[in-house]
Amino acid sequence: MNLTLRNIWMPSNLFAALFLGLILSGVYPAVVSLRDNSVLPTAGGEGVKIKEIKVPDVVLNGTKPVVLDCDYVLDDPAGLVVKWFFNNHPAPVYQWIFKQKPQVLGVLKGKINLNYRATNEEFTMYRAIEIITPTMDLSGEYKCLVSTFDQEVSKSKKMIVYVPEKSLEVTQEKPREDKVNITCEAEGVYPEPNMTITALESKHTGYIQVTTRKQNNSSLYDIKGTLSVDDVELSSPTTFVCELSIPDAHYSNRRELVYFPGPPTTPSGVDRIAETLPSSGASGTTLSPSILSMFALLLSILISRTGL
Repeated sequence: MNLTLRNIWMPSNLFAALFLGLILSGVYPAVVSLRDNSVLPTAGGEGVKIKEIKVPDVVLNGTKPVVLDCDYVLDDPAGLVVKWFFNNHPAPVYQWIFKQKPQVLGVLKGKINLNYRATNEEFTMYRAIEIITPTMDLSGEYKCLVSTFDQEVSKSKKMIVYVPEKSLEVTQEKPREDKVNITCEAEGVYPEPNMTITALESKHTGYIQVTTRKQNNSSLYDIKGTLSVDDVELSSPTTFVCELSIPDAHYSNRRELVYFPGPPTTPSGVDRIAETLPSSGASGTTLSPSILSMFALLLSILISRTGL
């Protein structure tokens, strides 16, 4: 039988195979150099761990830049990739591959400062993203994912970019002499707001009708609340408080209106005209009360005949 060296399993080959098996199984705490001169973690190492994800809870729309940071530690940077995801979308909005330039994709494209560095350490310098101008379309959940050849970990946190109301007004209307409607309206709010109307001097807890709608071609909300109350339930005067709130943003604002129960106190036509008559002119001339009364009487007759 003819034997060649290729057919013989040499002891040196057996030793090399056993040594490689021990390394791959993690039993032997050796290190193996890679092309980038980094090393694989030794047995018992944590690989990579995210210590904290720093994302602001609430941000005002259109304000100064905000930083979303992913603070991690790792045993070895071999195969290090940092990705940020937005609202559970499968494609990342930010990606940094170790020793390469960071990339921005999707909704964050054109909105990130690519020169921002979280640290001066080469393994963590591009772990964070700086949003130049936060806008309401960037509200949502952000997930940081850190991966190496050895391990992959992630953490998530939500950020709300809110828009306060463009206007907030409270008004009153009397459908009857013994009843009042209090209406509160706000425009241009994000995210979806709530509204309440209360009477400070009364225990009235009547039904408040609230309607909310989205503005056309916008994510902004308009909201309107109306409270109807019988005068008999109110003290005089009564202060009504309209409160607008954005629960997700921990934001609120309020307006007050003082109401006097009873019939409307609109002045009559004669009273309005009499109020416009001068009691004394700049030149020193003075109209006597009798002349004023006669003039007012003539005007009232004229008004009644003409139907003014």
